[in-house]
This record gives sequence, C-alpha cells and structure tokens, in this order.
Amino acid sequence: MRGLIRFAFDQFYTTFAWTYDAVAAAVSFGEWQQWGRAAMSFLPRAGRLLEIAHGPGHLHVTLRQAGYDVVGIDLSPQMSRMAHRRVLQAEEVPLLARASALRLPFGDRSFACAVSTFPTGFIFAPETLAEVRRVLQPAGRFVIVPMARFTGRDALTGLLRLAYRATGQAETPADVARAHFEAAGYAFAQHVVLTPRAEVIVWVCLTPAA
Repeated sequence: MRGLIRFAFDQFYTTFAWTYDAVAAAVSFGEWQQWGRAAMSFLPRAGRLLEIAHGPGHLHVTLRQAGYDVVGIDLSPQMSRMAHRRVLQAEEVPLLARASALRLPFGDRSFACAVSTFPTGFIFAPETLAEVRRVLQPAGRFVIVPMARFTGRDALTGLLRLAYRATGQAETPADVARAHFEAAGYAFAQHVVLTPRAEVIVWVCLTPAA
C-alpha cells in the first residue's frame, strides 16, 4: 500500500503537476502558500540562498520579490516548467535548475542558507544532508517546513486530518528529525509559526561555525 501511495505522490509532482496548486489549496483551506512562507522568518537576509525542490515556484517568486539572492532546483521537469513561467510572469530572471538534492550541482560553501518546503522523504537521505552541508558556508542555515498541524476542531478539519494520516503524511516527531540532522553534523531546533487554521512546523538546522 505504501508503495502505491508513493507512486501516486510521484505522479502528483510529475504527470499531474498541473493539479498541484488546486489540490494543495484544497487540503490546506487555502493556506498552503502561507505555510510555505513561514520559512521566511528564519532566513538570513545576507548571502546567497538555495531553494531545494521549488515546486510550482510560489515561494521562489516571493523570495525574489523580497530581495533575496536565490537559486532554485527541482528534479521534476513539469515543476521546473511551471516555476520558470511563474518567475517570468513576475518579471524576474529565472535562476532555476533541474537537479537532485542528492547531488547538488554547486561548489563547496556556495550558499549562506538552504530552504525546502514540504519536501518528500529525500530530505532525510544521508546523501541530501551531506550535500546540503557541503554547499553551505560555515554557520550556514538549512530551513525546512515539513508540515503543518490543523488547529480547528470542526468536522471538515477532522476529515482532512484522517486523510493526511491515511496517505502517510503523519508528522515526523521532533526527536526523530533531530536524530537525523544531528547525525549529519547539524545543530537542530524546531519552531512553530501560527496561521489562522494551523501550526506550521519549521526546522532550523545549523552547520558548524568552522
């Protein structure tokens, strides 16, 4: 069953990427983009920023318009095309590449910060954690928005909670995430950002200062 769910999610990011925005809005009561922007409170203003798995490009455009020097990568060709169009429509110059987080096409210490919102299981892969640490500068920051918890008690919110659990989208406990990141050499902290309908989880992982 989990293999079938994984296959369905892969199709959601590729073949059916054109449905992503509508589905994401529906399963978040319209807060999906707001949840992603929760990462911005934890990003340094100085230095170059890498967005990993930029998806359809909403956060990427917001970052560019806010003045961040940001480069984005995504492995999905469909998401890459969507993000490219969105950046052009915002009258910005696309700085996007098709690449895997497991093998980043950048030199050592190229970025002050990396950010990823709602990544899939690749985020805990040892290769990902090693590659991100490699391209970050000393005392660099890796900011991740893994999920959000609904705070409402109404019936519809309850149904959405059940749907998240049924599709394997259960929350990763902070101690489990901490173990992954600390084993890869990061310092780990979990934060919560409130929205009208949810508590957005934000992980901030720091590389050593030297």
